[in-house]
Amino acid sequence: MTSRSETFNRFKKPLLLGILLLYPSFLQAQDTVEWTTLGNDFAHTRYSPANEITVDNFSDLEVAWEWDGATLGAISGRSTPSYINGTLYTVAGARRHVVAIDPKSGETIWSYRLPNTERWEYSMRADYGKGIGYAEIDGKGVIYMITPGFFLTALDAETGSPLEGFGQPVPIDGFPKTGVVDLLADLGHPFDPYKGIPLETGYITG
Repeated sequence: MTSRSETFNRFKKPLLLGILLLYPSFLQAQDTVEWTTLGNDFAHTRYSPANEITVDNFSDLEVAWEWDGATLGAISGRSTPSYINGTLYTVAGARRHVVAIDPKSGETIWSYRLPNTERWEYSMRADYGKGIGYAEIDGKGVIYMITPGFFLTALDAETGSPLEGFGQPVPIDGFPKTGVVDLLADLGHPFDPYKGIPLETGYITG
């Protein structure tokens, strides 16, 4: 049987996130349009009122930059980046690393990775991250992400640091002291923090 890591290495290739810009002659004065949720609103319409790109100037678009996610083990590009307060946020890689990107240059501002665990190794949802969640708490932007191992992580949107006072310590080496909630703890089943719920009991698919 081929292991997940072997399969990932075999098909590993750079994940390129490209941004298209218009020639300056087409740039119009327009209020900044943000994209704060996966579908851009709670109805998941995927609609944006941005009007700089039209059928008339689409053929004049150029690639401004490319972001390479190969260092994060990115295999596929299922994530929809969020654009919030002048920064792009997305997830990349099979363990859903969180990345903040400068939309003008394509440079990585910060990235966050959770440690590897056996819970990720047998997760059905590895490499299926579609994006991040966002909220403003007490005037501070917070990025939320659930990993394939079923950990909820809250990060400071500006720095990428785990959010102080959120969650409880996870008894696994490498995890931060704050900013993480082990979602298995509230399911009512005995579990091992490192290995998760025994497969004989059930399987976490979310």
